[in-house]
Amino acid sequence: MNFENSIPGMAFYPNKATFAPAELASFTLVIVSRSRQQVRFSASVYNGVVKVAQFSETRPISRGENRLLFSWQPPAKSPAGYGIEMIIQAEDWSEKVETAFDVLADWTSFPRYGFLCDFAPDRLDEARTMEVLAKFHINGLQFYDWQYRHDDLVPHQTEYDDPLGRKLSLAKIQNLIAQAHLRGMAAMPYLTIYAASAAFWKAHPEWMLYDEAHQPIPFGDDFLGIMDPQKGGGWFSHLLLQCAHVLAELPFDGLHIDQFGEPKTGFDHDRKPVDLPLEFGNFIAEVSNQHPNAPIVFNAVGNWPIETLARSSTVFNYIEIWPPDILYTDIVRIVRNARQLSGSKPVVIALYIPAERMLNNMLADALILCAGGTRIVIGEDARLLSDPYFPKHEEMPPALLAAMSKHQDLMVWYEEWFGPLVDEADGGEISTPAELTCFYRRSGDKGSIGLVHLPANANWKWNEAMAWPTPVANIELTVTSATAPKQVMLVNPMGDSLLPQQVDFTYSDQKLLIRIPGIDLWGLVLLQY
Repeated sequence: MNFENSIPGMAFYPNKATFAPAELASFTLVIVSRSRQQVRFSASVYNGVVKVAQFSETRPISRGENRLLFSWQPPAKSPAGYGIEMIIQAEDWSEKVETAFDVLADWTSFPRYGFLCDFAPDRLDEARTMEVLAKFHINGLQFYDWQYRHDDLVPHQTEYDDPLGRKLSLAKIQNLIAQAHLRGMAAMPYLTIYAASAAFWKAHPEWMLYDEAHQPIPFGDDFLGIMDPQKGGGWFSHLLLQCAHVLAELPFDGLHIDQFGEPKTGFDHDRKPVDLPLEFGNFIAEVSNQHPNAPIVFNAVGNWPIETLARSSTVFNYIEIWPPDILYTDIVRIVRNARQLSGSKPVVIALYIPAERMLNNMLADALILCAGGTRIVIGEDARLLSDPYFPKHEEMPPALLAAMSKHQDLMVWYEEWFGPLVDEADGGEISTPAELTCFYRRSGDKGSIGLVHLPANANWKWNEAMAWPTPVANIELTVTSATAPKQVMLVNPMGDSLLPQQVDFTYSDQKLLIRIPGIDLWGLVLLQY
């Protein structure tokens, strides 16, 4: 490529996080050019591995930044994942870019959860923030610590101080909700099941939760107090009214309910034990009954009490992983268990890993995706969620940002093959090299094998820095299968392209032998039957 006429900047992305059935899909191509010229744009659209459309056109571009709009009408089927390859040919150079998008009737069937936590009055980037998050296909946003007080959620004036003294703006919250909706994203307001401001807590001793010594249970130093969430109690009724007020006053789409993981036991004002898991379930049921069109999410902190929450009317499992579950194998077990308990509801994992640990982030993401979940990890200007207090988010190094973008594209492009929309398959033995953990899925004529570099006996910890594993070369997979596939393909999340590449295979006596040149960190094998 001639440097004098090359493109120093280029980006290609969908204009919405997800598109509704029958909606026209649109995309933006950004080119920063060193000269004015005519350029040929040739696009191929894939539904998974199948090319379903192609189009070409020639347009002029100017010196400097060009923002070009393209569109394509997908079929009305849902859910459906697509990838687009765009080949750009200028007078003396050419480039190729890819992106992905999907069609969903309901975002909660495949939640890609993100976060917002900056509601300052001087915020000026609401529209740009949503454009950035749409690039990562974020289709639901947790509005974290937006509220006036934990016991009085909706602010009484346009500008106010939150419980930690941050200056916030109700007008900015409303604009962020509106901008999220324009980009195909749901807006979910954060609240807690049993936390009240210190003043409210102390004013209602009959609504408090008590420990074994009949002492009130504080959270922080005169910051919050823990309330008794029993059905029919004063706090239960108060919080239901607060939820109704939020949904009546603001165009939020549902409710995101938090807890703190502790206490796990407690007593009411009359010294009677309170079954907290039972009462969590009771509140979810009641708020769901009162607001049947509002999706409800409840945080299983430390995976507790997942048995109750998974079987509740929450729209997906939201699980915050903490020690002692510090192994990568714990992540896999937690995702699989939640899907099994909930009848295959999607799983969203919150896992706080520093941005400097690229390998930890990528390996955790790969395992979560292959096990059938997603991770709340990207928010505010494409920053990384690395701390349970969301405003402590971190900027990602360029390499990690690019890798995370590739992961997000892959899971949308091939969502009909693996991930939350497809169950892990029973039956069919698969033998793999000892260095790889395997995830097998089958849906109709589509099969997938997720391969992640995690030895079964490895004591690898997601909360500790680790060295990059040596790539696995010359891999042979043996799959017991009653039928032979028409083709076998490999998608490399760490390669230049997400287009599937054919791999060698043989089939005999119900044994499928697949030969793969190698896996860097993880890969996705696709079997078309």
